[in-house]
Amino acid sequence: MTDGIYMYGIIPGSDSQGFSISDNPAVPQVFTISSQDVAVVASINPFTRYESLEQGQAVKDLAIHNFVVEKAMERFTILPVKFGTMLKTRDEVMALLDKGQPLFREMLGRMVGHIELDVVARWEMPEVLTSIARENTQIRARQQAIAQKGGQVSIEDKIVLGQYIGRAVQEKKAHYQQTMVQALRPEAEDVCQHDLASDEMIFNAAFLLPRQREDAFYHAVDVLDQQLESRVHFRIVGPLPPYSFATMEVKRFDSASIEEAKKVLQLPDELSDRSVRDAYYQLARAYHPDTSNVEEAGEFQRINAAYTTLHDFVTNGMIYPQVYQWPDKTK
Repeated sequence: MTDGIYMYGIIPGSDSQGFSISDNPAVPQVFTISSQDVAVVASINPFTRYESLEQGQAVKDLAIHNFVVEKAMERFTILPVKFGTMLKTRDEVMALLDKGQPLFREMLGRMVGHIELDVVARWEMPEVLTSIARENTQIRARQQAIAQKGGQVSIEDKIVLGQYIGRAVQEKKAHYQQTMVQALRPEAEDVCQHDLASDEMIFNAAFLLPRQREDAFYHAVDVLDQQLESRVHFRIVGPLPPYSFATMEVKRFDSASIEEAKKVLQLPDELSDRSVRDAYYQLARAYHPDTSNVEEAGEFQRINAAYTTLHDFVTNGMIYPQVYQWPDKTK
């Protein structure tokens, strides 16, 4: 199997160096590749397509990835690179570093001295349902009506009761979430709310804060816990690198997709922003849905897709970095 360069994170630094992360043989030897005043923390790994990796191995590799990033954080400000990012050669890594210099410097400047703390809150569903039945007059009345019917209760009655309870649970959960954000947001510079993994989980968010605010943040969680009278259970994970706020993603164009897009727009090998734009406008006018038939409307979609591909390629090059946007990030 061909080896490639696995990327863990971006750090400030102008000198290439190797450094020991762990004596565990499962953790690869880690080194840096630098360009100007930024470097990538990397290792030599068998080149792997992580999107098709067996789940068990992916979990093991993710644990190693996070371990290396968090150990590197002890020595450097680090911008994590998205898990599973590999490039084939050192030249590709150098090209990426050169292309990303402005972005890397900006993000490293923003993240210096900062940590991420992840807060998860859970409640006990049986206790929640009991309290809702006790506090909600509509649900209590509906339950009493059903009890009076005895064996005559219909499926519709049960469905309506379930809907009432479902809405009440969601309203209570939303209230708790709003309370938690309002209590903890003042101690942080940014917050990123993540998906909930189960009905018992009611809050799952990452907070970005200066390292010196860590004690104040923990105190705010303690005050919140007292305010909620221990009706929910909090867990704080961290300090972590800024996974939710500054994870870098490497975008790479496939040569075949570039060639296909050039064929669609009828362009030669030499591309420029103007040639791509002119070819697009000419074909778009000819195949626009307002002036073409149904069959040609499909061609218009292909033209649009080809233009997007080539415009991005001309603007960014074959390989370029960007900040990974978490789907559920909120301000």
